[in-house]
Amino acid sequence: MPKRKCSNVNQSFGKNLVKYRKLCGFTQQEIADILNLNRTTYTKYETGVSEPSFEILKKIVAIYGVDVNAILGQENFEKNLHDFVMPMYNLTNEERELIGIYRMLSKEEKQELMDKAREIKTIKNNTF
Repeated sequence: MPKRKCSNVNQSFGKNLVKYRKLCGFTQQEIADILNLNRTTYTKYETGVSEPSFEILKKIVAIYGVDVNAILGQENFEKNLHDFVMPMYNLTNEERELIGIYRMLSKEEKQELMDKAREIKTIKNNTF
């Protein structure tokens, strides 16, 4: 049986997912891992076979640092990327994963993580 594309999925949506993923230097597997999804599930979003839930969509735009309108094809990626000064593709795989995870945290969780990172940095600086 041939794969059926969802009739209500905008064709540019999947293309934008691919574009932003590649601009940020992620593989489909890396995005799927960050989202805690199977890679084939994420691939279906990019190909238009299925669409993500609103919760997953919110996480995707957080990872790429863009407004949801950019993913939907209504705005330019460069104008919305929070890290444009240091694009994601200049980072190591671990740095990209860490940023992807960070962007999905709540404000309180981000603060807790930053406090812990600063604590580790202070300890490291005092040991030399």
